[in-house]
Amino acid sequence: MRRLGLIAAIVILALLAGGGYTALAGAAVYQDLDSGRQALVAAQASMRAAAGTGDPAELQRAAVQLKAAERHFNDAHARSSTDPALRLVGGVPRAGRQLAASTHLAAIGGDMSRAGEGADAVAIQLADLKQKYAGRTLTADDLQAALQAAQAVALTYSASIQAISQQLRAAHAERAEVDTTELVGPLTDAYDAVDRALAEADTSFRRYQDVRQVLSDFLGVQLPP
Repeated sequence: MRRLGLIAAIVILALLAGGGYTALAGAAVYQDLDSGRQALVAAQASMRAAAGTGDPAELQRAAVQLKAAERHFNDAHARSSTDPALRLVGGVPRAGRQLAASTHLAAIGGDMSRAGEGADAVAIQLADLKQKYAGRTLTADDLQAALQAAQAVALTYSASIQAISQQLRAAHAERAEVDTTELVGPLTDAYDAVDRALAEADTSFRRYQDVRQVLSDFLGVQLPP
């Protein structure tokens, strides 16, 4: 979700509407979209840092950032879909397409934020296990205990996995509603970034469904079946 694409969409809306309030409403939508984007980028950086250091504090920080991203995207979606001035502009064909794309963009951002929250909750549980078992030679008893812990984690975060799957499906459904051939170039670029993010999220989700393999990766050993 690139800054230039969002600015271009808002400028088009403001020019076609020619009203001061509409320009302000469009700017508010942009501000929330951009704030949501920044929070998502920050959360991604925190989670990557946690992957390198195993620091649960980074994951806790990511949880706060993801919640902030969700709030901003929800605000952008609500305003872009219900604000009277923007709804009026939506009746103008070219502006309407850009506004609809921005509304879908906000929905996708919210879906991705919630999926991230679910993934982060899983990562926090696994980080706790890593701190307990990683960095030392594991005995057969340790391996068995780790396996049991992994099975316990699987039970507790099965709901999170289901929630992640649901949010990713919702994001894909929103994306399918947008025909980028009718968008201005910069906003098309923003959706190219969305497509890459969704593909990366799908790949990560498939890997994180296998609790035993994730734990094996964290611990640096292959747990028995």
